[in-house]
This record gives sequence, C-alpha cells and structure tokens, in this order.
Amino acid sequence: DAANARRGRALLAIAARARETRRGRRAEDAAGDARRDAEALARDARASGASEAAIDAIEACARSARAWEEAAAAREDAARARRTARERASAKARERDAEDALGTMNLGEAARAASAANVILRGEAEEEDAESDDDRGVDDEARATCERVVERVRRVVDEEVSASVVFEGSSRVSIDAARLRRACERLAEISADETRLRTSIVARALVDEFLAPMIRAGAKSVVKVVEEDGGDSLRYETATTKSVDDDSAQASLETALRWIRSKLPNEDVAKAVGVEAWGDIAKTCVKAWLSARPSERAIDRTCAVEVVASNCGFVPPPSDGAASYAGGALGPLEAEALATEMREAETRRAAVLARARELALSDDQTIVRTLGDAKTRGVGRGTGEETETSKGANNLLDGAPRTVSKATDLLAAHVDDVLQSATELDPHAHRASASLAAAAADCLDLFRACVIAARGEQLKTIHAASLVFYNDCHHLANRFSASVFARGVALERQIGRTPALIWPVEPLRALGDATRAEANNRALRELHAALDVASGFLRSAEVQVKEDIVKSIARARHVIHRVGTTSMYVLPDPIGTQDAAELALHYARRVTLEILSMEDISVEESEALTEIIGVAFASEGLVGKKGDEDAIRALLRAVGPEWQKVRELGVMLSAPLRDIATSWERGSLQKVGFTASEVRGFIGALFSETPLRAECLARIG
Repeated sequence: DAANARRGRALLAIAARARETRRGRRAEDAAGDARRDAEALARDARASGASEAAIDAIEACARSARAWEEAAAAREDAARARRTARERASAKARERDAEDALGTMNLGEAARAASAANVILRGEAEEEDAESDDDRGVDDEARATCERVVERVRRVVDEEVSASVVFEGSSRVSIDAARLRRACERLAEISADETRLRTSIVARALVDEFLAPMIRAGAKSVVKVVEEDGGDSLRYETATTKSVDDDSAQASLETALRWIRSKLPNEDVAKAVGVEAWGDIAKTCVKAWLSARPSERAIDRTCAVEVVASNCGFVPPPSDGAASYAGGALGPLEAEALATEMREAETRRAAVLARARELALSDDQTIVRTLGDAKTRGVGRGTGEETETSKGANNLLDGAPRTVSKATDLLAAHVDDVLQSATELDPHAHRASASLAAAAADCLDLFRACVIAARGEQLKTIHAASLVFYNDCHHLANRFSASVFARGVALERQIGRTPALIWPVEPLRALGDATRAEANNRALRELHAALDVASGFLRSAEVQVKEDIVKSIARARHVIHRVGTTSMYVLPDPIGTQDAAELALHYARRVTLEILSMEDISVEESEALTEIIGVAFASEGLVGKKGDEDAIRALLRAVGPEWQKVRELGVMLSAPLRDIATSWERGSLQKVGFTASEVRGFIGALFSETPLRAECLARIG
C-alpha cells in the first residue's frame, strides 16, 4: 500500500508538470499520457487487491489528468482558430496590396506583397499565440489566397520579362536591358528561386527564336551588332558567297553569346539562362558542327565556343554532381567534341590495327626474299620456295637478302602507308596525325603479341619457322625505322613536335634474337644427343659398336645439314653462315675431344676411327642443296681450323709415329690447333711404350 501510494503521488506530480507544459510537447498530449498511465495503474491496483487509499490516490490522479487534457484541448482549439483568422486576414491584406500595386504598375510593391504571401505559405509568419503548438500547416483558404497573389504577380513580371526581348523574324533580336533588369529585381524580391524559374522564358525564346536557327545555318551565318538610336540589336545574315571561313559559325555564336551576356543584369541571371538554355544550344551545335566527321580545327573551335560561354557564365555544372564533365571537359559541348574526336581517332586506329592483326595472324605460308643492299651478296640465295621479291622501298637497313613471310612484308608496307597517311592529313590535324603515327608504331607491338599467342608452339619446335620469324622481326623493325626516318621532318611539321615512335623497334628485335638463339640452342641439344649414341667412340673396332657410331655420326651430320642449310639460305649473310658454323664447330670439337680423351687405341680401333672420321668430316653434302659448293666452302671458312684439326686427327690415326713427330716439328699440327699435350696424349694412347715412342715424345717436348 505504501508503494502504491508513492506511485500515486508520482503520477500526481506528472499531471502537475503537464499542466505547466506550454512549448515543445503539447500540453494536451502530456496530460493524455499521464491520464492513460494513471488509468492503467488503477486497473492493476484493483487486480492486485491494493488498499482503497491507494486506489483513490491513483484515480484522483487520473481525474486530474483527464480534466487538464480536456482544458488543454479546448485551449489549443481556440489558439488554432485565432491563428487561422490571422492567416486569412493577412492573406487578404496581401491580396489587396498586390492588386493595388498592380493597378498602378508598381511592380516593386507588388513583388513585396508576393514575397509576404510566400512567407505565409511557408508557415514563417510571426506567431502571436505563444501557447499554441499547432503544426498542421497553413489554413487552406489562406493558402489559396496567397497562391493567387504570387501567381498574379508572376504573370505580370513574366510579361515584363518577355517584353524586354523582342524578335524580328528569326534573324534579329533586341534586348531592353533596363527593363529586364527591373523585372529581374522584382523576381528576386518574390523569392530566391524566382530568377532561375522565371528567366527560363528569356532563355527558351533566345534559343528557339534566334540561336538555334543561327547555328543551323552553319558556316554561312554572319552575326553583326547593329547600332540604332534606341540601342543596339543582334542580327545574323546568310552569306551568299562561298568564301566563308571554316570557323565563321563558331565565331558568330561567340559574338552572340557575348552580346547576350552584356544585356543580362547580373551573374545570377546569366547562370539561370545557362541552366535552361546551354544544354539545348550544345546539342544544336553538336548536330550542326560535329555530325559529319569534323576537322580537328572545327573541334578546337567548338571547344573554344564553350570557353566563351563559360566566361559568360552560361555553362552549368554537371547535373549528376560530378566535379567536371566527361574527360575533364569544361561543359557538355566540349565533352561531346572531345568524344567525337576520340571516336574518329579510335575508328582510324581500329582500322589500322585490324589490318595489322589480320596480317600478323595470317596462316599464309608464302615466303619472299628481300632486296637487301645491292652491293652485298650472301652465300645462300634463299630456300628456293620464295615466290617473289619484297616490294618495299625501305629495305636498305636489311643489309644482305633474307627470307621473310609475305604477310610480314605486307605488314611492313601497311605500316609504311599509315605513316605516309599521317603526313597527308589536314595541316591543322595535329592530334589526328599523332594518333595515326602512334597506331603505326602499335602495329609492331601488336605483331609481337599476336605471333607469340598464335605461333608460340610452332616457334618452339620448327627451326625454319623460328628463323623466318627472326627475319620477320628485323625486317619489320628495319622497314619501320627507315620509314620513320624518311618521314621524320614531315611528321614533325604535321604534329608540331617530334613524335616518339621508335619505342617498339628494340623489343621486336630482341624477340627475334631470342627466338633465333633458342632455335640454335635446340639444334645444339639435338646434335649432342645424336653424338651421345657414339658413347665416346670407345670399342669402335666391334662391328655393332661401329655401326652405332656411324649411325650417330649420320644423325649429327643430318642435324648440321638441315639446320645449317636453313640458316645459310634463310638468314642474311654472315649471320646464317655464322650460326651454321657454330653448330659445325661444336660437332668438330666434340669428336676431337672424345677421341683425344681415349686412353688406349688399338690397331683395329685406329683403323675403324680413321674410316669413321673420313665419313664424319667429308665436305660433300655437309650443307646446302646438291651442287652448292659455295655454301660448303663458306661454312668451312667460318668454322676455321677446328674442322681441319679433326680431319688431321683421322690422318694421324693411321700415320707412322715418326711422321707425327715430323709434322709437329714442321708446325703443321700447330696450324690446325693441336697443342703439345694433346699430341703427346694421343701418341701415348695410340702407340705402345718403345724407345721410338720415347724419342718422338722428347721431340715434341
């Protein structure tokens, strides 16, 4: 009971505070909350068997709260009625003020009456009843009256704004700047947004009646500012002659924009006109100037127009809230101009690269022979499968003739044509020329990527394909370098700077070099694998072993013939001869080393080895097609004394001991590369220990 009594007194205190509520939460709501809480507590008290004193205290609280709730509601209704009466009276007063002002064309007073009506509409009128907390908005009747006031004043000001701009046909416009300024001042008094909303009339009229027809007239439209007694006007005429500057349309629009801005009263009005009009002006300019593959100068002049418009305050910020238009452009016109230029450049670039890709991925196996330098003749004259000679005019850097794929030769010609085209564009097309020249350089990089992707496995297994690709890389790099050099002055003049175009040359050469080096390494591995079957030429006197050695030698010579012939016929001299000689040199050194490493050579083995070396190092059929003695002689010259050394070794295997010592003393063995230790070791392995051997070893030293 004591607890319930305390709760009852607390509720009475809540009800007392509710009676004091004047602002914030409404007194009616506070009293209602207290009443509902008290009634709920009374029900709980009865249900729990509380004492009568406690229940009476709680019910007293509920009655008190209910009484105050009813009183607060009555007071709020009275305050609301007073507020409605004031709003209606104030609205009627503003309506009378506006009608009186408009009757005498006092736009200032009319605008102030409309502004006061807007204050009522926004619910910002001064609150006289401090006890009212009604938030149900402005009275409907007062709202309708205020809206009539504002709309009536707007119509009159709109008429003034419209009257300040006068059109004569579609080719002449005049603006009464003073009248427009006064009208805009009145608009600013009505509300902060009125200038932006109502000047749309001027903007739309200027676009539809004058600017759009003038822009559509194109390069033949000539704009003039005509001075008259009552002021000046803007007029455009259509030129009848054909001798019109290409940028006259842009110049006319710039003149018109500057003139219009001079007639607007302030920057806010200019921005309002721009928000309404510039988007449509930009679209009209794009359609008139940029729809038919515009020149670079036309694009530049179009961008310059938007600079003028921006300086006049006509270019609005992007509607999506971005910091700038696409591509960092100043406005929608420049953004579309730059996009048009980018599309044109990308179209040209795509066409150039599409043709390059087609040639790079071509599966045409046709090969051709380059012209090379007329003063140089290589040993090889091609594979015999070349169908024609390269038609390129820039082959001098190729040096000696080489075999290349026809598709690569056509690609070199294509790149040359692209560079030529870059020098023949319009003199003002600096960026287009730079883009086209860069596309020519990109063709080399595209070739590199396409071939690796499409023929990578082939280049890892087929020697001839690897060497032709090496030639292709260098031929394309050479032709491109010569083409850039030949057109360097013209390109610099056309672009306005020296273009950086040679960057893909060295990577292309490096790829060709790496491909050739890997092909040569594969051939070396194949050669040594063939010689491994000979098992160091041991036990060569045995019939089966000798047959295996002969087969090993035959396979090794086949590698030299296949790879060496391909290198000497396909690659330019002396590169092809050097590669073939490197392979033959490894062959000669391997055989020489293994025979000289033998510790004991029997008579039967010496006879077998003499026969084997005679076959292994016969010059006939070593490289080249049948009867191509020039190729064989060139190869042996490039190999040097190592080849003769192993042949001399074959002679020494069947020579008397004294003859070997005499040959050493005469210096003939030293000429082919033998050292004293090699000869002494060979004699020790071939001849048994006798006084004669000791004598000969002493002579050798």
